[in-house]
Amino acid sequence: MTSPAIAPARGVYIDNAWRPAHSGRVIPVVSPPDGIVFAEIAAGGPADIDAAVKAARKAVEEGPWGRMTATERGRLLMRLARLVEDRAEELAALEARDTGKPMRLARGDIAVLARYFEYYGSAADKVHGETIPFMDGYLVTTQWEPLGVTGHIIP
Repeated sequence: MTSPAIAPARGVYIDNAWRPAHSGRVIPVVSPPDGIVFAEIAAGGPADIDAAVKAARKAVEEGPWGRMTATERGRLLMRLARLVEDRAEELAALEARDTGKPMRLARGDIAVLARYFEYYGSAADKVHGETIPFMDGYLVTTQWEPLGVTGHIIP
């Protein structure tokens, strides 16, 4: 029996382009049910994170993303939700293979993913401050301010 083709690592996606990880290494992606390596992902490291943060800051400070209104950003997230829904079966199959989950659970995960994009897309232009009663005749107001670029480690 021959092994299925391994999807090679494309690298790390930074500044709207795929590039090799600085480490030059890859991590095999093993399917838990059968132990078969079916893909590789780039082994990114500190230099890649620094490059990604620099590119993200530039996008916010100088690029179109920083000039977009909250409504426009929300529309992009809603579009992403629709794209996830359009490819739900393909994404669920990949999730099942990557994690060993039954397809029923993988489909649920993909539906939830789309829903998250819908939720935050519809909430994007509805972030407002609050007015809080303080003392007799006084109110305190709060205002949300963006923190800028943040980094997240996700599975």
